[in-house]
This record gives sequence, structure tokens and C-alpha cells, in this order.
Amino acid sequence: MQGFGTIINSILTLGLAMIVGFVCIKTGYITDEQKNGLSKIIVKVTLPLLIISSLTQLEFDHEKLVNSIYVLVISAIVVLLLFGIGSVTAKIGRMEKRMGAMHRCMMTFGNVVFMAFPLIQALYGAEGLLYATIYELANDLCLWTIGVYQVTGISKEKSSFFSNLKRLLNPGTIAFAVAFILMAVGFKFDGIIGEVIEGIGGTTTYLSMLFIGGTLARVDFKHIYKRIGLFVLTLLKMVIVPVILMFILKLFNIDETAAAVIILQAAMPVSTVLVVLGMEYGGDVDYCAEGVFISHIAGLALIPLVYYIMGLV
Repeated sequence: MQGFGTIINSILTLGLAMIVGFVCIKTGYITDEQKNGLSKIIVKVTLPLLIISSLTQLEFDHEKLVNSIYVLVISAIVVLLLFGIGSVTAKIGRMEKRMGAMHRCMMTFGNVVFMAFPLIQALYGAEGLLYATIYELANDLCLWTIGVYQVTGISKEKSSFFSNLKRLLNPGTIAFAVAFILMAVGFKFDGIIGEVIEGIGGTTTYLSMLFIGGTLARVDFKHIYKRIGLFVLTLLKMVIVPVILMFILKLFNIDETAAAVIILQAAMPVSTVLVVLGMEYGGDVDYCAEGVFISHIAGLALIPLVYYIMGLV
């Protein structure tokens, strides 16, 4: 594994960028409308170019193909495992319907793009980003099926299964498919075109942190210290489950980088997308937003901790 200093520097960089976004929204220097526009730029422009520029730098071989298949299968299993843990803990906590549905989703779906991609790329380069993108595919498949089913069950309004599956066809997945094909045939972008694609894609890290910081700025955290359940959820999702995964994955002959990416993706903070889904379908938005805030702030310390434990295991 790479040096522990790498993840500390990466986390500090991401944390400082989040603070900038937080301050900009909190002071009104940037409006919510501008922040939402920033999200669209990331999802539709910079992130797809980051995926394309990074994956086309890789030398594709049989080993990476096999690892990719392993990562896809294991990632789907991990996401379903997290959902099962969320269901059990919601039942133990005797949560009412609105909170229970959000709790299960919060335990299951992490910030596997905005937070994870920049961090994993810094730690493991283009190969790490390849496996991180595959984990995202498994995550999104479950999010737009199981996750949406959970949230829509709160209200009478139901969302079509096939309309949710269509959400899988987005700029990120299209970019991954294109990049995977280009990587397989050995195509690389050179010259000015390569520089432009890499340059624009490289802005994803800081733009993503600005967006996350701006999102956290809108959370009312006056009574957040009373949410003991959210601190338990954060510890369970971001430390205990990833540590258990370390020992489980050790039992199988899985590439070290692929295993590390799966573990870190599972350890990511609560997905910000869930707040939007909760608002749309009547979920406990306050509970979810506070969970997003706690997990992202705690993640600045817990993610390096998980990485450090990985080095020991």
C-alpha cells in the first residue's frame, strides 16, 4: 500500500476545499442555484472527462479484466450486505416508517462519486479509478431499484421500475463504457486534445468538494449532537463494516488494489443524493441531512483510520 501520508494529504486537501464551499454558501457568496449548476457541470462534463482521461492511460490486460469482473460481483454483494445491516439496525432501533426507510438507504449508499473518486484516484491512480467506477455501477443499480423502492414506499406515489433503470444511462456510465472500449483497444488521446480532456477532468476533485461543502452548509446542525443513532450509523458504516470486509476479502485471491477500492468505497460517507430523494417522496429529510453532515465531517478522520487499519491487516 502507498504511504499513510498520501491519504492524510488527500483528506486535508479535500477537507479544505469543502470548507471553501461551506463558507461560500453560508455567506451567500455563491447561491444555491449556482451550487446546483456546479453539480451539473461535475456530473455532465468534468467527471466523464476524468473517467475517460484516466482509464485511457491504462494498459489493458487480462488481469484487469478479471479484476473488473470480481469487483462488479463483490461490489453488488457488499451493497446488498449494507442494506441488510441497515434493515436490521432500523428494526432494532424501532424506527418509524419515514426514518426507517431513510436509515436503510443511508447505511447502504455512500458518496461513491464526489468524495470517493478524487480520493481513490490520488491513492491508486487510474487503475483505482477503474475499480471505483465499477463499484459505482453496482451502487447505482441498487440505488435506482432497491433504494428508490424503499423511499417511494413512504408515500403513495410510486416510481416506475424501468424509469429508474433509465437513470443508469447517465454521463458517468456512458463515459465508463466509452473509456473501457478505448482502453481495451489501446487508444490514447495525445496532443492538445489529450491535454484539454485531462485538464478539464482534473477539475473534478475541487469542484466536487466545493459542492459537498455547499451542501453541508444548508444542514441545520443545532441539535445534531442529540442524534446518537446517527453517530452509531456512521461508526458502523464507515469503520466496523469496512474492517469486517478487510478480513473477508483476505480469504479470497483478490487483487490488493481492487480489494482496497471496494473497502474504501464501502466506507464512504452517506450519499447526498438521498436528501433529494427524501424530499421528493416524503422521507425524514432532517434525519438524512444530519446523517450526511455527521458522516462527511467524521469521514475526514475515519477514512484515514480505515486506510491505516488496511495496512495492518
